[in-house]
Amino acid sequence: GDQQGREIAVGANAGDELCNQTMDIMISAFGAEAGVVGLKFLPFGGLYIGGGLAPKNLERMRTGAFFEAFHDKGRVSKVLSQIPVKVVMAENVGTRGAHLVAFRLFREEMPVN
Repeated sequence: GDQQGREIAVGANAGDELCNQTMDIMISAFGAEAGVVGLKFLPFGGLYIGGGLAPKNLERMRTGAFFEAFHDKGRVSKVLSQIPVKVVMAENVGTRGAHLVAFRLFREEMPVN
């Protein structure tokens, strides 16, 4: 269900070992994929991570396997050390962006006279 991730996070915060391991795997996979995105787009001004997952797990990302996996890219790891990673704290930034695009499209279709 929709709350499974939340239940795992709650369990991890309560000290459940299996939930902690699950969170570590998820954070590591998240960091590895963020590193791939960093190499793909080379955002030297910053890689901005949005959504609800990162703000809710910020401390785990700072101290955990996120950056280890982010930088674990062999010969090109040095490139990633030049890319700052930022977390967008507004969890609904995707919805805001979709709303803006829809509004702009609506204005194009329905010009104001």
